[in-house]
Amino acid sequence: MIDIYPAIDIYNGEAVSLENGDIKRKESFGDPLKFAIDFSEISGNLHIVDLNGAFTGNTANRNAIKNIRENVKSFMQVGGGFRTMESIDSGYKMGVDSIILGTASLDRKILEEAAGKYKNITISIDAYNGYIKYNGWANGTKITYRNFYREVQGIANRFIFTSINSDGTGHISTIEKFWDDGYFIYAGGINSIEDLKKLENIGFNGAIIGKALYNGNIGMEELKCLQRE
Repeated sequence: MIDIYPAIDIYNGEAVSLENGDIKRKESFGDPLKFAIDFSEISGNLHIVDLNGAFTGNTANRNAIKNIRENVKSFMQVGGGFRTMESIDSGYKMGVDSIILGTASLDRKILEEAAGKYKNITISIDAYNGYIKYNGWANGTKITYRNFYREVQGIANRFIFTSINSDGTGHISTIEKFWDDGYFIYAGGINSIEDLKKLENIGFNGAIIGKALYNGNIGMEELKCLQRE
């Protein structure tokens, strides 16, 4: 069965959900640690993003992330603001299992250095209308996600494909498998168990679920049963 990664997006110390990555369309849910503990009961994985860091390049929710690491044993992949080797090193020193590189993955020197030092780096392929976006999805490029994958394949073997168009909308993207190998996680608009089955059939190894868990569209008990299958 597809691996489940419950999402905890942290902004100013709170767990939040955004629509299409827009901070103006933010819904707040409260203490990130509470959700980390609850989510650890349904999955051995957590997907955590420091949204302040994603927008500014400076990790601002380090204490919240550290607090989760100290209280939850789940595998933690963490992104948001890791754009220098110093910040990447600090993330691993906190005990993070995999640092996610989005904006930094566009810098070949940093990407290769980080991937050479840490074998479980995750590259985030963040696509809007087919093209890569960066800096917390505030800036666009003329690089298609397919071409970007071809440029970075072989440097790392863990990837997240984020459909920004679908993020927070409750509707997943229609996408065909575009990668040759590697561990691929989907993010963006997952709203049902059926969505998870569709993604598994496409070839995704994992799925990041955010808003659907917070609003109850996907039940925790449903996911517990699914992970036991």
